[in-house]
Amino acid sequence: MALRAENLNTALLDEATRRLKDRQEELQRTRSAILQGTQARLDSPKRLELYHKMETTHALSQGIGLGAQPPLLDEDEKELTKVGEEALIGTHNDLLPIEFFEYGLYAARSVGRIEHVEGFKFGSGFLVGQGLLMTNNHVLRSPDEARQHFFELGAEANRIGTQTPSKICSINPDRFFWTSEQLDITVVALVDEDPDFIPLEHYGWHTLIGQQGKIRRGDPINIIQHPLGRNKAVVVHNNHLLYIENESEAHMFCWYSGDTQKGSSGSPIFNNRWEVIGVHHMAVPHRNENGELLDKDGKPITRNEARKNPERVAYIANEGIRTSRIVEALEMAHFEQAEHADVRDNLLKTWNSPGAHRRGLRAAVKSSQVA
Repeated sequence: MALRAENLNTALLDEATRRLKDRQEELQRTRSAILQGTQARLDSPKRLELYHKMETTHALSQGIGLGAQPPLLDEDEKELTKVGEEALIGTHNDLLPIEFFEYGLYAARSVGRIEHVEGFKFGSGFLVGQGLLMTNNHVLRSPDEARQHFFELGAEANRIGTQTPSKICSINPDRFFWTSEQLDITVVALVDEDPDFIPLEHYGWHTLIGQQGKIRRGDPINIIQHPLGRNKAVVVHNNHLLYIENESEAHMFCWYSGDTQKGSSGSPIFNNRWEVIGVHHMAVPHRNENGELLDKDGKPITRNEARKNPERVAYIANEGIRTSRIVEALEMAHFEQAEHADVRDNLLKTWNSPGAHRRGLRAAVKSSQVA
């Protein structure tokens, strides 16, 4: 018997599938543009304006010149002999500073594993400042559920460098708890059980930037995660932002390629400056008009086959919640407890302070210095 979507018993998946039903052509258009090197033509003029505004701000803060690229050929005919020796292939300059890797390591410090105290449920999450953890609502739905989990940092393999010690924090929803079922986002406070070992703030944190324009369609993305509850992993190959839109009921979400697995829910999605552009919450499988899930050959897949060979299930794309929408929702959130409102206000103040993104990453340097 073919595996049907309703057999998976998840409203989140049904909603995500509905959202993608009318957007598959746009996803395919992005994939084709990436192969052809024409992804620069995908975004609307408005989104490109926002992107270039963010790029200009970043360049000025780094002291990077904004002059035009030199022409391919100058007037000296002798320069024609150099054509073919080197070039920027396609419409994007994919050259990255070598510190991309170093910043990525610091970005990974504050990503951790969420585990149930009985060890049968896993998720991913990341520090966002003020001793707070961000993940999905379907990972931590309520304060009572949050108390039954803990957060572990440093669960990663390192066979050639200095191993960062593991740090386990309990979760304290009494100090702060905010969740949005609509956005599938939860923010909750942690307890630093052993501050004399490595203080929690020395693992760094990620600023959520409310301004739009952090990424364009077709641009690469990176996801740091704990797939299957195992050691920390990162995907940096074959991952691109496929679609994003503002003027629809689905404006809160974005869609992208890249490998994830069960346990990756709550992982931060990064652009190439290691800015969080969204929070991963699910992969959306292909299904036919009868609601049957399809394999990679386009045929209905049975429950037994999906259980034995999950890699055979075909997926349309991953879906995540956009950073700008999370910030908006948190700004508008109402708290019955004044203490929780104060924590929220301090968090937003931290995110909006000058240099917040780099300060959060630099704070992670200290945890890497522990032998």
